[in-house]
Order: sequence, then structure tokens, then C-alpha cells
Amino acid sequence: MGFREDFVNAVRRRVWPQIHYLLDGTFGGYAVSHTTEDEYAMTVHCSEARLERALDEELGFSRNPISALKVRLDGNTSEGSWVRRESLFADWQLHLVLHATDEGHVDVYAHWEYSWITHPYKHYAAREYDAEKGVQLARARLGEYDGERFPEGLPYEIESPYRRRLREHVAARAPLLEVRGETEREGRGKRLDVSPRIALGR
Repeated sequence: MGFREDFVNAVRRRVWPQIHYLLDGTFGGYAVSHTTEDEYAMTVHCSEARLERALDEELGFSRNPISALKVRLDGNTSEGSWVRRESLFADWQLHLVLHATDEGHVDVYAHWEYSWITHPYKHYAAREYDAEKGVQLARARLGEYDGERFPEGLPYEIESPYRRRLREHVAARAPLLEVRGETEREGRGKRLDVSPRIALGR
């Protein structure tokens, strides 16, 4: 990730919570929201910078800096927000949210929604928001990728939702304990004790 992207993300992390406070107190609006468990698409075993270059240069996504800042239950704040549309003025967009992990991987979350360009109110109000469709599209798009940056495909896997929920349940009651177990291996990489602990709700 270059200086510009780092700067944009830093501004979003500092300014968006203040905007959220004003919007929430004025009319119940928001500028910060939760990344939800049903949006989890996959974990990619590479750096965020490398994945973002593939999204930008080969997979047809564009950076989405004005989106709400996403925060997980474990406090992990999203580092990247990307969208893909059929055209600039398409009705719908596939929105990816990236959460970098301490282990150097990237947890990818996705949802399908109205484009903020053509339907700003419906987008903001989350009308016909669809996490399931977004996850399916993200897994198909990223899972089939075998471009120049990853000629053998993205090194990814999908962790079992049951294990994630168990880890979240245990962590909420005993933060120092770890739950170890096998993951559902659907990609080409390996994952060791990385768990997206997700907040349920906006």
C-alpha cells in the first residue's frame, strides 16, 4: 500500500468516528458500522498490499474511500474498502472490506448492494443489502483468479463458521484462551489460529 492509501486510511480512522458521532446524534445516521459474520468470504494468505494490487490492476475493483469505516468485534478496523461495478453508472456493486490480521493475512468480507453513485439513499439505507450474494460473488471472482500476480491462484481458505463462533464465544469470556482446531480448507493456503471475531449487527 502506498503513502496515499495509508494517508487516506489514517484519515478515515481518525475522522469517520467523529462524523459518526454527529450523524448518530442528529438523525440516527452512521459513518462507522460493524463487519458482520455473514459477510465473511475468505482469508487470503498474502499481504494486504499485494492483494490490493491484484484487485486494482487485474480483478476490476476500485478503491472506495467514502464508505463507512468497518470495525470487527475484536476491534480490528478495516484497512481497505473496494467495489466492483459492471459500469460506472450500474445500479449495483460488489463491496469488499479487507481486515488485515496480525499474522500477515487478509480476511475478506463482502456484500452486494445498491451503488452509492446511482442510488445514494438506497445505498445508505442498506435497501436490498445482500451479504449472501456478495459472499458468493466474491468467492467466485477471487477464487477463480489466476492472473499475473498469483499465477497459481490466490492462496486462500474459508474457515468454518462454527469454529469462528466458538472462538468468539470463548474470547468474549476468557480473552487469553485459544481454541485450536481444523479449518475448512477450500483454497490453496494454510491458516493457523486466525479467527475473524465478528460483531452481529451494524
